[in-house]
Amino acid sequence: MNQERRLGGIVLAGGKGERFRGRKQFCELKGRPLWEHVYDKVCAVVERDNVVVVGIDIPGGDTRTESVIRGLRELVRDTERVIVAEAARPLVTGRQIREILSDKSPSSSFVMPLVNTVIKRDGTYLNRKELYELLTPQAFDYRLLREALESGRYQDMTDETRVMFEYHGISPHLIETTENLVKVTYPGDLVIVDKLMDTWSTEE
Repeated sequence: MNQERRLGGIVLAGGKGERFRGRKQFCELKGRPLWEHVYDKVCAVVERDNVVVVGIDIPGGDTRTESVIRGLRELVRDTERVIVAEAARPLVTGRQIREILSDKSPSSSFVMPLVNTVIKRDGTYLNRKELYELLTPQAFDYRLLREALESGRYQDMTDETRVMFEYHGISPHLIETTENLVKVTYPGDLVIVDKLMDTWSTEE
């Protein structure tokens, strides 16, 4: 990784967990809350004093977009590249964090090919071979992302690559990755992630 670039990190841990029926970021996995697993891995790559956990270090916003904006404002102004990670994906590896921060694109996202058939609500089928599932963490040019989000045009976006595309016209660089970036969404997901962690914890 180019160590001359000033890196920053945002870990999103401020969600209400409506589908989980509780604040999942504080649920224990192997004796530690979910957010700590992600935070420690980010801090192994990014200087700890330029990593903020939204929902822990500072209050989260009412929407994801507001939480990301708050996180960006906490980072030092000379930050050049920022990673946005979610506490709900505790199996992320240090290798993946280094990979996406090293990417040269101003907007980068991990992706996985779809494995299920996709159908629209009107009954129209989509060709899954033409589609990807966007995952996090994602990484961005700090200045460009902050400019886009502080424009006031976006209130509740589920993905920052879309903000970069709509505001700057920058398409994300899509990086196919492995299946470990599973997201804890429902209570049963914790059981799955707990079993998978033993496999993925060996990844650096």
